[in-house]
Amino acid sequence: WLLRYLASVFVASWSGYIRFHGQRPSRKANQIYVANHTSLIDVIVLLKDYNFSFIGQRHGGLAGLLQDLLVSVQDHVWFDREEGRDRKVVQRLLKEHVSDGANEPMLVFPEGTCSTTEYCVMFKKGSFELGATVYPIAIRYRKEFGDAFWNSSLDSFARHFFDLMTSWAVVCNVYYLPPMKIQPGETSVQFAKRVKQKICQTAGLVDVNWDGFLKRHRISTKFLEQRQKAFAAII
Repeated sequence: WLLRYLASVFVASWSGYIRFHGQRPSRKANQIYVANHTSLIDVIVLLKDYNFSFIGQRHGGLAGLLQDLLVSVQDHVWFDREEGRDRKVVQRLLKEHVSDGANEPMLVFPEGTCSTTEYCVMFKKGSFELGATVYPIAIRYRKEFGDAFWNSSLDSFARHFFDLMTSWAVVCNVYYLPPMKIQPGETSVQFAKRVKQKICQTAGLVDVNWDGFLKRHRISTKFLEQRQKAFAAII
C-alpha cells in the first residue's frame, strides 16, 4: 500500500491523470505481463495501481536510486544489457519467479528500450518462451499535454523528471488486455509479434518491426554491404 501511495505522489508531482481499463492483475502461477515501453516512469505509473515485480536495465543516478529503493522491498531484477552472462541469469530468474504463484506478477518490457509515444518497436522473444500465459498491457500517453518519452542517450533521468514536472500534465491510459497463449505450431517470435500487434491496436501505436537496440549500437559495415547487395540484386 505504501509503494502504491509513493507512486501516486510521484504521479501527482507531474500533474498526472492516469486511467486504468480492464481487469486488475492478481497473483497466480505461470503468468507474465508484458507492456510497451515509453519511459522509466512506466514503472511508477503501473505501481500506482498494482505491486508488480519488474525486470529491466540497471541505471545510474536518480533512476538507480529509485531502483535500489524498489529492490529493497520487492523482488525485482535489474541487469546490465551489455553483459551476456546477465542475460542467462535473468532468463533463469524469470522462469523461477513465474513458476511460483505466491510471487507478485512479473512485468516485462519486451522492447528492451524506450520508444516514442507514437511507435512500438520489435518485441524480444525471451518473455514468450516460458510457456506461461501472457497478459498484455497497452500504455498510451497523450503527447499534446506533455511528452513522456525518455531518450536516455540525450537526457538524464533527473532532467526527464524535471521536464515532466514542468510540463502541462502527464495524461495516460493503461489497458489490461485479455490473456493470450501461444498457439499450436506458433514460434515464440510469431507469438511475440501477435501480442505486440494487439497492444498497438489497443493503444493506437504504429507497429514497426525493427530492433530498438539499433538506436544505441552502430550497424556493422558488413551487414550494410549485405543488405545493399541484396537490394541491388532485386533492382
